[in-house]
Amino acid sequence: MTSRPNLSIPAAALLALAVACKEKDDKNAFAPPPPPEVVVASPVQREVTHYLAYTGVLEPSASVELRARVQGFLESLHFKIGQAVKKDDLLFVIDRREYQVALDRAEAAVRAQEANLLGASNDAKLARDLADQKAGPEIDAIIKAARKSAIEGDLAVSKAQRDKAKLDLGFCEIRAPMDGRITKNFVDPGNLVGRNEPTLLATMVCTTPIQVSVDVSEADVLAVQRRMAIGGKIEGRERGQTAPGQWIPVELALRDETEFKTIGRVDYVAPELDLATGTLEVRSRFENEDDFLTPGLFARMRFPMEKSLGLLVPEAALLSDMQGRYALIVNRENVVEQRRVEVGTLEGDLRVVTTGVAQGDRVIVVGVLKARPGAKVSPVDQAAAEAKKKESAKPPPAEPKKSAPGGGS
Repeated sequence: MTSRPNLSIPAAALLALAVACKEKDDKNAFAPPPPPEVVVASPVQREVTHYLAYTGVLEPSASVELRARVQGFLESLHFKIGQAVKKDDLLFVIDRREYQVALDRAEAAVRAQEANLLGASNDAKLARDLADQKAGPEIDAIIKAARKSAIEGDLAVSKAQRDKAKLDLGFCEIRAPMDGRITKNFVDPGNLVGRNEPTLLATMVCTTPIQVSVDVSEADVLAVQRRMAIGGKIEGRERGQTAPGQWIPVELALRDETEFKTIGRVDYVAPELDLATGTLEVRSRFENEDDFLTPGLFARMRFPMEKSLGLLVPEAALLSDMQGRYALIVNRENVVEQRRVEVGTLEGDLRVVTTGVAQGDRVIVVGVLKARPGAKVSPVDQAAAEAKKKESAKPPPAEPKKSAPGGGS
């Protein structure tokens, strides 16, 4: 009787091999990554001020060209280029000798005419007295009275020439017409100035106060006028004023400033719109007492209007693309949604959002680069995230010191 081979051992081995392969395949199977973690926060609601925002360039409140009004050689300078000067300070001197001689000649001519007038007056009086007493001819009195009148006219001409000579001599000294800062001199001493035309010597600008002019759009002009008209017409109120003598305030920030720290006021509103641009010129004044603001600097300006409740979100949470600004919102299913928003003014790190978000929305404020519209995320409340960050930043508790072996008190 032949024996049958034992197949149980190879079958068990095959079964064990199959189980091992299945476990290996389960370990290598693809497992999707967990949703990315993002930090969310709800918009903050508080009272905000609405502004009209514009940009402009700082300009001096006054600018004067200093020119030579008489011909002569420039004799001396009496200032340092770029320095601040006061009104009536001496700046330039033109050679005065020729004009001093002309003034002396004119004064001598006046004195001579005054002497001639005195003699002619006495002759005319004497001739009139004799004519009245029938002791002299009437024609003689008439001739001498006419001569007196002619000398009076010559005296008036001499006095006018003397006054002109005084003016010319005074024009040899060019003085500051106002308080301000002077530029460099355009002509050096020793050069002939004032020949054929008034030579430009330097320029002065007044920067205390300083001003900015902007062109306000027609839509904003109408909005402001309708707002002003709500309270009715107020007697004595000028355009650009909230009340008689109270001008609309203006806030200014320079290129490197994020906050509008400089406060000024409107001081001029053009009486009509520019038909070519459809804008209205509005000029603002800033006292600039520390003389920090410099003409030519770029300035951002805003005019505060009405106040109302508004929603604010962190500026970092608002993104931009070709279509404008948008925010990423996490809905109830923790899925990211893209919302188009319209924004207002910036207040610190928060930006006013006028449309696109509601008070209870969860806006992604940290991790916007990890979020994708339509994908799931793992949201963490901003307050909880900040608390966790502060807790992790605390130093670990100090370990108690171990006493030395065999030590005693």
